[in-house]
Amino acid sequence: MNGTSSELAEELRQETVMPATANKVGVASVVVLGLSGQQIIPSALIGAAYLPLESGNGAWLSMLLAMCATLCVMAAVNIFARRYVVTGSMMSYVGLAFGRRLERLVAASYLLGFLIACGAVTASTVMFTSSFLQSIGFEPANAGWFQSLSAIAIAGLAGACAWRGLDASISLTAWLAFLSLPLVLAATIGAAANTGLDLHSQFVLADTDWHSVIRGAIVGLAYFVGIDALASLAAETRNPKKNVPIILNSVLLITGVAYVGMLFVCTPIINAHVAELNEGISPTAIITQVAGMPYLQKPIDLLLIGATFASLVAFINYGSRVFATAAQNKFLPEIFSRIHPRFGSPTGATVLMAAPAAGIPVALQYLASSPPLQSTAYLSTLYSLFWVGPYIILCVGAVKEVFKETNRSPLQIAVVLVGMIVFFCLFVDSFMTGAEGVMQWLPYIMIGLVFAGYIVFNINEAFASPQKPKK
Repeated sequence: MNGTSSELAEELRQETVMPATANKVGVASVVVLGLSGQQIIPSALIGAAYLPLESGNGAWLSMLLAMCATLCVMAAVNIFARRYVVTGSMMSYVGLAFGRRLERLVAASYLLGFLIACGAVTASTVMFTSSFLQSIGFEPANAGWFQSLSAIAIAGLAGACAWRGLDASISLTAWLAFLSLPLVLAATIGAAANTGLDLHSQFVLADTDWHSVIRGAIVGLAYFVGIDALASLAAETRNPKKNVPIILNSVLLITGVAYVGMLFVCTPIINAHVAELNEGISPTAIITQVAGMPYLQKPIDLLLIGATFASLVAFINYGSRVFATAAQNKFLPEIFSRIHPRFGSPTGATVLMAAPAAGIPVALQYLASSPPLQSTAYLSTLYSLFWVGPYIILCVGAVKEVFKETNRSPLQIAVVLVGMIVFFCLFVDSFMTGAEGVMQWLPYIMIGLVFAGYIVFNINEAFASPQKPKK
């Protein structure tokens, strides 16, 4: 980026929403929030159940490849995080590298992705809630009106938690996200003891071809999308230029190792119970039955409600800071940049995120007759697509940033280019999957919404008070 040091300082000021409190959160606290946002335990269970259906005995390798590809993209994020302190995450980094036009385009994709993600997590929480309540005999649990009220209540409560501030959110999510861990470990270890790990078949990829492994890796990438958003908390941490890369890499490696480890244990179990899974029996039911601990299913399902709710709280927390930065940059109305004087939370942006978190599942329920399970599948696939384009642009920007330096690292450039190529292939593949029904239209829906968002941001900026353009 060109310009004097004073101009750079002004740009960074415009890209950073400072918290209203002087308190700083530690690295461990933000890592916990990140693990909560990634739904580490529910995702580990879901991935362990469904990835073997795609990759068979190569499921662990698919997940490992997906983690490595995401690490390459996080290397691009870290290039910027070590140089700039911003609260707009990828949106801000792209703006610093390319200027406002591409920043506006990335903002359209990134912000819409956050809204869709919140709707997906709300639908997922409603799904677990309805399943648990039905299992204990509450008949209205699967009724559309009850699920809609549940979505509104869940999103409203998550928004209230995020409004209360980062410290309160971290304290809450730390409990809810990990309460199920002891029971999940007990059931998983018990199931593995009864069936055996069969590591040999997994290491030699028995009955699995490389095409299946690669296809599984593409599916596995969805389990890591969104980790980069933790960079939006940079201004909340001490020594952010050092801590943000540590936080991003820690969350990615912890989740990746957990997913791969869970796949090693559960793949033999799933291979033996594919028919039951295809009939709609939940992964927790299969694992607890194989372990001889069916009495653990309901407690685990109940605690998974808390884990998915914790994810929603986490997403609203760091997503609201990206929205507040977008409002400060005139892409959104100024009201969404307001910070609570006591709690330090972006109040307007928090409401902006909580509303669609409730509204999207309710709209799908009534306008498209889509129950929470189906809504979760649609929305989870859709929100992942919103991240792919920004990742590709970010990688190009990171390479540009490295080339500004006298001592360039060829290895660093190569790593970032690998991440860019992988996600570009994912983007192309999303249009060629051969999916049917709604799924085949999701990439086109994504492009249409990004284009609409870009136009809205242009209009809002045109009518907003003038802002000094970037160099």
